Amino acid sequence: MENWFTMNVVLLSFSFLAGLQAFFAPCSIALIPAYVGYYVKEETEADNKIKQLLFGLKAGIFASLGLISVYVVFGVILTIFGRLIAPIFPWIELSAGGLLIFMGVSSLFGYEFAIKPPVVLGTHADGLKRFYLFGVAYAFGSIGCTLPIFLLVIFQSLAQTGTIGGLVNFSVYALAMSSLMILFSLISSLSKNAMRKFLTSYMALIQKSAGILILLAGIYLIYLALQVISI
Repeated sequence: MENWFTMNVVLLSFSFLAGLQAFFAPCSIALIPAYVGYYVKEETEADNKIKQLLFGLKAGIFASLGLISVYVVFGVILTIFGRLIAPIFPWIELSAGGLLIFMGVSSLFGYEFAIKPPVVLGTHADGLKRFYLFGVAYAFGSIGCTLPIFLLVIFQSLAQTGTIGGLVNFSVYALAMSSLMILFSLISSLSKNAMRKFLTSYMALIQKSAGILILLAGIYLIYLALQVISI
C-alpha cells in the first residue's frame, strides 16, 4: 500500500511538472506575446477591475478548453493504439530523447522552434472563439516539442496505475498547463502593457529556460529507454 501511494505521488508530481514544462515549450511559448498583444484586448472599462478580471478569466478558460481538447484527442488515440506502440516504446523514447536534446541545445544557442504568430492571428473568429482557437494552436505547438514527454506520462500512468490512474495523471498534466494559461490571461486583462514589457524583457530568458527543460527531458527519456533496452 505504501509503495502504491509513493508511486502515485511520484507519477502525479511528474505529470504536473511535465504539464508546466509543456506550457513553456520552445515551440509554443513564442505565441504568448501574440496572445497578449492581439487576443487579450481591453474590452472592458479601464476603471472596472472586476470586469477586466472576469474577461481575463473567460479568455483563459476558453483558451484552456482549446488546449485540453487537442490533448484529449491525442490521449484517446494513444489509449486505443497504446498496445501496438508499447513493444517499441523504448526505441521511440530513445529516438525522441535524442531529438529533444538537439532541440534543447539549439534553443540554448538561440534557435527558435515556434509557430509564427500570423498563423494564429489569421483567424476571423469572433468573441470567445478566438481564445478557444488560440488554445488549439498553442497545444499543437507544444505537442511539436513535447509529444514524447506526453507519451511518457500516458504510458507510465496506464502501465502502473491502470485506466483510472491514467485519467487522473492526464488531468493533472492538463491542469498544470491550463492554470498557467488562465494566470497569463488574468494578468494580461489587468495590465496588458505590463505583461508585454515583462515578455519583452524576459522572453529570451524564458526560452532558454524552456530549452534547458527540454534538454533535461531528453536526457531523462534516453535514461529510461536504456534501462528497458538493456534488460
